[in-house]
Amino acid sequence: MQQMRAATLANYVEVANSVGLDGLRMLRQAGIPPEQLDNPESRLPASSVIGLIDRSAELSGCEHFGLLLTEARSFASLGPLSLLLERLPNVREAVRAAILFQRHMNDVVTIALEEADDTCLIRLDLAPGHWSAPAFDHVVSMAYRVLTAASRDCWKPDCVHLVRSEPDDSGPWRRFFGVPIEFGDTFNGLSASRESMLIPNPFADEEMARHARQLLHLAAPDSTEDSLNERVRRSITLSLPSGRATIDQVAAQLGLSGRSLQRRLDEEGHQFAGLLAGVRRELASAYLANSAHPVTTVAALLGYASPSSFTRWFTAEFGMAPQSWRNDRKAREPAGPPPTWRR
Repeated sequence: MQQMRAATLANYVEVANSVGLDGLRMLRQAGIPPEQLDNPESRLPASSVIGLIDRSAELSGCEHFGLLLTEARSFASLGPLSLLLERLPNVREAVRAAILFQRHMNDVVTIALEEADDTCLIRLDLAPGHWSAPAFDHVVSMAYRVLTAASRDCWKPDCVHLVRSEPDDSGPWRRFFGVPIEFGDTFNGLSASRESMLIPNPFADEEMARHARQLLHLAAPDSTEDSLNERVRRSITLSLPSGRATIDQVAAQLGLSGRSLQRRLDEEGHQFAGLLAGVRRELASAYLANSAHPVTTVAALLGYASPSSFTRWFTAEFGMAPQSWRNDRKAREPAGPPPTWRR
């Protein structure tokens, strides 16, 4: 079961109450005992946490509920990982450390750092089954807060990227980030120049960073190590847009050969091709249902060289063409305000 730290819901009750909800009642309805939030390192079911964030945004009518949760959290709420990030030499190393120790935060967020020419992209993704606008708002805004705090405000991204469509009132987002925002983009995350990622952290301390790393290794999450197929699925999700979701490329990312990877998947009862198809099915339905991206863009995000190839695959999997599937889903949505993601 995928889990998240209870710190994700730090001050949830106060935030929920501030937008007209009964925070304690909302927690109980989500199956989360309020006393579990007393220990920020407690692990909660990811589906319950994200479901609670979504429902809170929907019932309160507060589109920026995910941002409010971030505003209620501190850098220290990151736990032991904050001790390391604030002592690293620059933001680039802080991102690399966050990637290495991301399981200390939760099991559903994947962080990737892509460097090309003078631009660095910090990509933030959620497991497909947990996609939602409020959840991504919280994940991206928390990454922004963590990295700016770790650098003692010496660094800010050049731009924030969000897949969600621009809200009717984007003021809360623009006030929170204070940098340009690209709504309706193809990924969630941050971008910055390579030069800015290397700005020295005035409080960097190699000795203290070393001790923090030792602490993190000793304080490994209680949850069991991800199965290989779960790690493969995450790697496929990140590799699809670049067209690198092949067994050899994914194996290399996991430090294996293609043959070794398939042999170990066989032991778990999985085939790489089946995992690839499964991730594509989940992502295809998530993109078409929860974003305004045209089919051509969705095809590219799923690693297809042409929209026609994607359409043939999608029709075989879902029984209708992508646009027809999207139209049919919209026609079956209940009347009322549009879902939070598209707003």
